[in-house]
Amino acid sequence: MEIKKNNDINSDDTNSRTNSILIGLVLTLAIVYCGIEYYTADLSKEKILTGTLLEDEEILEFEIPPPPPPEKEPPPPIAPPEEVEVLDEEDEREETETQLINPEDDVIELVDIPDEDEEPEVEQIFDVVEENPEFIGGMAKLYEYLGKNIKYPEMAKENSIQGRVYVQFVVWKDGTIRDVNVVRGVHPTLDKEAIRVVKSMPKWTPGKQRGKPVNARFTLPIKFKIS
Repeated sequence: MEIKKNNDINSDDTNSRTNSILIGLVLTLAIVYCGIEYYTADLSKEKILTGTLLEDEEILEFEIPPPPPPEKEPPPPIAPPEEVEVLDEEDEREETETQLINPEDDVIELVDIPDEDEEPEVEQIFDVVEENPEFIGGMAKLYEYLGKNIKYPEMAKENSIQGRVYVQFVVWKDGTIRDVNVVRGVHPTLDKEAIRVVKSMPKWTPGKQRGKPVNARFTLPIKFKIS
């Protein structure tokens, strides 16, 4: 038995499938087109909102006006003019008469204005002179004087403190001893005794420079030794 094909049924199925495919393509194209339009609309909105500009669009420049100048402070009020008292002629005469002085009663006092105090002359002190200052009688008399007048401190004796104290002083041009100080000491008790005995020395023969007495600095070593 042979099966016969129905050509009418096959052609109808083919047409319906073709129509379905065309409808699907149309819908797909419509959806894609709507999506593109929607995306373009969003971009334009975003551009408007964010203020971004494309290359072809003009850029508008806005100038900010400068701030107004500060207001000037009002000038200070003008002080009122001083009052000037106007005198009558009679009052003016009385005033001038009271100001006149009788020449007989006028006494001129002469005031003696003292001269300005002159600055005191600064005395020069020489470290090196042509003739050194000297104890009267020489160095032998000096050491004799020191041996008789120095009192060895008891505390220094008890602690066996001894040594050489260098005392510096200035022999003034009148022979007096001034500005006594220790330049190299041993112990406060010995230093104090050395200063005391130097200050108690009699006048020296002053040093000389070009034949004239001058103030000269002198350094004297005093040896303290326990015998």
